[in-house]
Amino acid sequence: MTGWSIDSWRGFWAKPDPETALRRIPTITAPEVQAVWPRSRHPVCGPKAYAGRVVDLLSLVPDMRLELQEHAASGDLHFIRWQARGTGPDGAFEGIGCDRIALRGGLVVSNLVMSDMAIFDRLEAMQDRRQSKPQLE
Repeated sequence: MTGWSIDSWRGFWAKPDPETALRRIPTITAPEVQAVWPRSRHPVCGPKAYAGRVVDLLSLVPDMRLELQEHAASGDLHFIRWQARGTGPDGAFEGIGCDRIALRGGLVVSNLVMSDMAIFDRLEAMQDRRQSKPQLE
């Protein structure tokens, strides 16, 4: 199935895994997709980078689960309030957050992820380390 839906979001985050993320995200995002993640200084641009960020999050929290608490839509804008559970590098945690997803033609063109969970500090630190490593050619 191509395109984003609240049911596909719920299904993925009930038991996410990296391989599914790598397959799924290119089918639900537009080529120009941009996502803003908590603590991140720069947006994530493009389906490959978007999938990579989800995979990185799942590498930090392999048992991550997001449970839909509320969903509201206005045209192509969707607001999802979720509750997260998982075990990260500092142990088990729970937290809440909200995504604001904009669609065009059924594909995600932007996602604003809002949460104050500490795991997003770890995720941003992972990105910083990756960017500071010298690139081999």
